[in-house]
This record gives sequence, C-alpha cells and structure tokens, in this order.
Amino acid sequence: MKNVVIVGSAALSLIVAVGLAACGADEAGSDYPGYAQPQPPGGSSGGDVAAPPAPPPAEGTDAGADAAAPFACDGLDKDSPVILYLSADDSNSMGSPVQIRELLNKGITPPTNLVRTYEFLNYYRIQYPAPPTGDLSILPHLGETKIAGELDLQLGVRSYDAVKPRRPMTITFVLDTSGSMGGEPIERERATVAAIAQSLAEGDIVNAVTWNTSNNIVLSGHKVTGPNDPEVLAMAQSIEASGGTDLSNGLAVGYQLAGQHYGTGRLNRVILISDGGANVGVTDEDLIGLQSKDADKEGIYLVGVGAGPGENYNDLLMDTVTDKGRGAYVYLDSPAEATRMFVDRFDETMEVAARGVQVEITLPWYMRMYKFYGEEYSTNPEEIEPQHLAPSDAMIFNQVVKACDPSVVDPNDSITVVARWKTPLTYLDREVKVTMTLAELLAAPKPQLAKGKAIVAYAEALKNPSQEAFQNALTLIEEAKAGAPDPELDEIASLIAKHPAF
Repeated sequence: MKNVVIVGSAALSLIVAVGLAACGADEAGSDYPGYAQPQPPGGSSGGDVAAPPAPPPAEGTDAGADAAAPFACDGLDKDSPVILYLSADDSNSMGSPVQIRELLNKGITPPTNLVRTYEFLNYYRIQYPAPPTGDLSILPHLGETKIAGELDLQLGVRSYDAVKPRRPMTITFVLDTSGSMGGEPIERERATVAAIAQSLAEGDIVNAVTWNTSNNIVLSGHKVTGPNDPEVLAMAQSIEASGGTDLSNGLAVGYQLAGQHYGTGRLNRVILISDGGANVGVTDEDLIGLQSKDADKEGIYLVGVGAGPGENYNDLLMDTVTDKGRGAYVYLDSPAEATRMFVDRFDETMEVAARGVQVEITLPWYMRMYKFYGEEYSTNPEEIEPQHLAPSDAMIFNQVVKACDPSVVDPNDSITVVARWKTPLTYLDREVKVTMTLAELLAAPKPQLAKGKAIVAYAEALKNPSQEAFQNALTLIEEAKAGAPDPELDEIASLIAKHPAF
C-alpha cells in the first residue's frame, strides 16, 4: 500500500487547476503530423491462464523466481498457456548506469541497491529496425542456455523514428541553485540548459524558475529565436549556488508556469535539475511527487536530471519524483553527458511516441518465468503499470524462461507477444501482435540478444560482485561484439576493470 499524503489547499488547488485546464486542451487536440490512424486491435489468445508456478518479484526487483523453487509438470494444465504481463521502467529512465559509471571512475564501489538492471537496458542502446511512422514493432529473440530446458528470451518493442520537424515545445526549467549545487553540479546544470537550448527551434517557449530557500522566476513565456537562443544561454550562465533547498515550492512554481504557457498540440515539459538534496520545507518524496500526479491527463511530463556528485546524490528522491512525473530520469556524470542526452538523444529523452504501453506474452503450458530483468511482471494485467515509449527508442525485456521438463519442449509450439498502447494526445487504442514457433525463434539471427545478455550480466555482477561474475560478463561482451567495434560494450569492459572485486 502506498502512503497517503495530504497537501495544503494552495498546492492542491494549483495542481487541480493546471490539470483541468490542460486536460481540456488535450481532449480538443489532435496528434501532430506523422501519427498514423490506428487499426482495429486484433486481440490476444484467449483461454484460462495457467496457475503461476512461482510468485512474481516484488516491484522494483530484477530477479524472477528462485532457482530452487519447485517446478514440475505434474499438476499443470496442458490446455492452458501461461500468459504474463510485463513492465519495464519508462524507456527513457536511465539514471542508474551513469551514477555507477561515475562512482567506478572515482574508485568508489557502487552500492548494490543502486543497480536497476532495466535502466541499463534503457541506457545502453540495442539497435532494432524502426517500424513505419505511427507504429510499434515487436522483435522477439530466443536462445538456448547451457542448461537443458532453459531459454534466454528477449523482446524488443521498437517505436518509430522521431518525426521531423518535431512539434513546438514549451519547456519549463526548475533549477536547483542551493548551496549543495556548488562546483560540479552547477556546471552540469548549466550544461543541461545549454544542451537543451541547442535543440530548441524558433517559436518554442521557455520558462525558468530557480529555487533554493526561496524561488525566483527568471524566464516566463520567452519565445526563442532558434537554436542557442542568447537569452536562454545567458540565463544558464547566470545561475549561482547558495542557500537552502525547498524543492516542493520550486516544483509548484514550475508547474504553475507550465500551466500558464501550456500549448495544445505542443510538447510540454518540466525539467527539474538538482542534486536531489531537499533539506528545507517539505521534503517527503510522495508530497513532492504529487506535484506531477496529474501528468498523464494534462500532458505535462517531468524530466528529472540528476546533477550529482555520485557519492552524495539522493537517487531515491529523484527517481521517485520523476517516476510520478511520468517522464525521463537521467543522471549526468559530466557536462558532456548533457550533450549526449539532450542533443544526440533529445527525442528519446523528451518526447512520447506511445502512451501506456502494455506487453503481454503467451508461453507454452510447460514454461515459467525463471529470471526476469524488467521492473515487474504478473499474471494479472491490473497489477502492471503501463509505461510510455519515446520515439527512436525500444523497450527491452530480457528474461530466462524454463520448462518443467526438457523432454516436453516441442519446437513447433509458439510464443505470442502483444503490445497495446494509446496514441499521444488523442488516446486512440493501438495493438501489434507477433507469433513465432520456438524453432523459428531459435533459428533466427539474434545479435540484439547477445548484447542484451552482456549488459544484463554486467548489471547483475554489480549486485553480487565477484571476479567470476565480472569475467562472465566480459566473455559475453566479446561474444556480443563478434569482432566488430561497439563503443558501449568497450565502455562496460573498461568499467569492469575498475571495480575492486575484479
């Protein structure tokens, strides 16, 4: 059960007013150019769901059923396939691997509770071909493990490439200028504003509020002249660190500005940049997150940017706020990372191509989820929170499935995957479905699976560090590279070499 938080009447009135105004605008709007009209949904395979042989993991964990859990074919219904519903964190939540990179580069052993494996699959890019504009595609890959009856299964749910030119934007910066932001954090904050300014276009609107013990509106309704607008860049250079930290009030003013300058058909984003250290005023994560609780209705999403430094950074607060704000969560370990996330990967970080994506997988009756590296899964779709998917991006679901007995596995049996979602702004229902036999999946090329296994092995080794675990990850990295260059895998290999346990 989640905590119930009561807020003051002024803050609550602000949230309701902004939500009602923007929700009405959304309902009247239409999708911007490039969104295809939806096709009638096809529906997934029916039938009763087989009783799960083991419970799903608790929310936020990566490992699936314990290897020691009993699992026998006796008692399973051969006429009932196993139907599961999967969830990764929003595809553009990527804070964990960058924080760990910073710690390893500083010679600090990362805490194991900081590792969220699904964010590693979000951050490191696994290339899948793009579907036509307005569509999603599903690409399943299956591979045999060294243990009979166990299979590596990876699903890539790929969005279409970003539409160019993009729709206009209203960006509201909520800038932490508290004393703890002095030094590296304030430089990373300035670099973030400058990187976003580089990606803006003529007619975009920028608002900005700085906050420490109090807050100060420094831009309101400013229409930029194009990329690198001088006024936005000057604002970035002018911010200085001093005072305490009242994050709640800063966010409240930011959402008020965003509501005042909301635009129908525009991309509306609040960009919170902070080291996460709320130490003045209301600091409860749920209360702060409540400022964004209507984001699904109003279409104003919160993008959280962690400015570090890693060893003192409040990851829990920033992860919670951005999760409730329904937007991206990124972490910067250098000013250069701001360019990577807000120039090179701007659309992935800022835009939404598919709202509320839910993935359903149907397995043969004799299989179960054995290890799961997403955020959560369940036999009950109501227990899984649908997630948003950005353009030019993919949700990656990596898991191991296991048969109750290797002898019952039939290569002619099939796996079916269905992805359902709503279009942005118009909320029209869409669906895509893929069915392939085990034999077809095993015979198909699967370079994406090889890279996914290497990334997962690295993340899991960070949770239980040992020379053996890291060496296994390095072996999988070399297999995934297959003699070809891959800078991301090379980076992971170099980070493994810096871990004290290696």
